[in-house]
Amino acid sequence: MIVEPKPSSTDTAKNIAVPVSTTTKKEANRGQPAALRRINIDSIVRKIQTDAPISRADLARSTKLSYPTVMKIGNMLLDHQMAEWLPDEIQESSGRGRPASFMQMSCTQSHVIAISFRPTHILAATAGLDGRTLREITAPIPQSYPEILQASQQLIKNLQEGNTSHTLGLGLSVPGQIDTGCNDLILQSPNIPCMEGQRISTDLSKLTQLPTVAVSTMRALYNSEVIRGQAVAYDNFVVLSYFSGMALAMSCNGNYVTGANGMAGELGHLIVDPGGELCGCGNRGCIETLATDLSLSHAVSRNLGRQVEVEEMLELIRKSPDRFAPEIDCMLNYLSIAIGATINIFNPEAIFLYGRLLEVNDTFIAKLRKKIPDKCLKSLASKCLVKRSKSSMIQGAALAIAKQLTGKLSTN
Repeated sequence: MIVEPKPSSTDTAKNIAVPVSTTTKKEANRGQPAALRRINIDSIVRKIQTDAPISRADLARSTKLSYPTVMKIGNMLLDHQMAEWLPDEIQESSGRGRPASFMQMSCTQSHVIAISFRPTHILAATAGLDGRTLREITAPIPQSYPEILQASQQLIKNLQEGNTSHTLGLGLSVPGQIDTGCNDLILQSPNIPCMEGQRISTDLSKLTQLPTVAVSTMRALYNSEVIRGQAVAYDNFVVLSYFSGMALAMSCNGNYVTGANGMAGELGHLIVDPGGELCGCGNRGCIETLATDLSLSHAVSRNLGRQVEVEEMLELIRKSPDRFAPEIDCMLNYLSIAIGATINIFNPEAIFLYGRLLEVNDTFIAKLRKKIPDKCLKSLASKCLVKRSKSSMIQGAALAIAKQLTGKLSTN
């Protein structure tokens, strides 16, 4: 490593030019209060989202922030209708004096709307700012982008009709790759190709006049697992989706791993069979052509000599798992390779698996766990918990817009 030498007093005496910063201490500290306020707001919001109902005294104890700080941020959330008090009739009382007051993220006075775009349909929901969905509706997904915008706008109107609470914002879960450094440009969406090259968050914001944010399905699953799922206690974990494609969402020391353009985690395009099946990315033998629910449906289709969709495949396996044992074992073997690679590279505390096959029969995840130690360093595998995910894309989309809305309070 090359280290720049510090200038000596002799150098200074010889009039050698030494770079001097012209930034004053006041200028250097100018951005610190807003950054610290953002950290404090995030800490308090996350605690309310995961532990509500919660009192301000408990918030101060659990976040280790001062009570005045908790009071100030709590009042900001209340004033902007992002948090609310529990109704008086369900407030707890100790029987001595005034009962404690408990807060939760807003779900009655105000709400957000979340939309998850799927290959076959659009799922929309009203949700609280803690990600809990309140009402869900669906519509078939159209074939063109303008029609997708129109269908989404209609779903939003349907959710708002007769709803007396206020809509604060709109969160979108989009399949594919989103360039977060380029105004949420959708770079690639193999399952919904007409969305490629579009900025759906910008377009829907103009149509609805709502603050809008779009995140990839994997970021949505990550958001959901952190707040509503099983990852609350972990700083180093992975959400691995093996449904139609394969991708990862990773937390490293409590930070979401984005990569240079927000597209880190494309494990599915690790080539494990160079002469294998053609993948949607243009290469052959990508692991997602062998280790996903969709790839298993293709294998079952070959077995039966006819086209079988994922839903039908799952029902067939549920009724007769032994009939498709070779196909299932092959899929689980490649999935264990994907998990083993993830363990070796990231050394996570836990991996949460999002997909459908493992939900059909508990013996499948038991078989998968037995295969994993042979596909990675056994010392790392023994320290990594592997479980089915409890993530939800629609909840993750709601949490994405909630984070954007609460984050803006740091600039007030």
